[in-house]
Amino acid sequence: MLQYYNILKDKHVGSSCFICGAGLSFFDIVESKYFNNIFDHVVISVNSSIIAMSWFDGSPDNRYWISNDSAVRLWTYWEQVKKSNATRIIRDSWKKYYSEIPKDFLVFSPRSSNNNIDFEEEKLSFVSSVPTSIDLAIQMGCKKIFLLGCDHYTVNNKSHFWQRYAKEKQPTTKGHIAPVLMQQFIFSQNIESYVALKKFAEHKECNIFDCSKRGRIKVFDKIDFEGVFNENLEVAG
Repeated sequence: MLQYYNILKDKHVGSSCFICGAGLSFFDIVESKYFNNIFDHVVISVNSSIIAMSWFDGSPDNRYWISNDSAVRLWTYWEQVKKSNATRIIRDSWKKYYSEIPKDFLVFSPRSSNNNIDFEEEKLSFVSSVPTSIDLAIQMGCKKIFLLGCDHYTVNNKSHFWQRYAKEKQPTTKGHIAPVLMQQFIFSQNIESYVALKKFAEHKECNIFDCSKRGRIKVFDKIDFEGVFNENLEVAG
């Protein structure tokens, strides 16, 4: 039986957290001279953004990977997830696959409601893994959360940063790839959940910033990624 995620509550009180989504703009984040600076803080990798992480060595203390989607097991990057020296967290809907999941993974249950959050409920937001990650960061006590690559848009049928890589460097899957229309539906569901998460963040005196310039998330304040470590050094304090 996997241990429940709530052992992480209040683990990073007062810290800054960078949540790494897999949207197209994450390609530019990874190429930025400031990218490695995020690892001085709490980092949560969402699904395929693990590709950009070199977590095979070093302390796992402030490194997290999280997913709602059991289909990630069918992607080539799943081996990197299993080998990464990080805290890995999955949803309890993976239960039928527990026998193939490393025993040090943690598990979470989805909230009763995505749009009306019970502040005391020891569960996480769902629909997809970016809302889950935000919820986790708030519950861990982070006071500043920066969203990287959380775009919620497509360009020429591309929606993931690794689709900007050369073909031979792109991950592949043995399973089904969600069509663009399905991805767009999930994006719209996510955006509804962010309103509730902002209220939860305010209750916990936490500020959330979105570093995606073209991203569709309008609920959180926008900030330029390089500005976090340049003009606005105090933001990442």
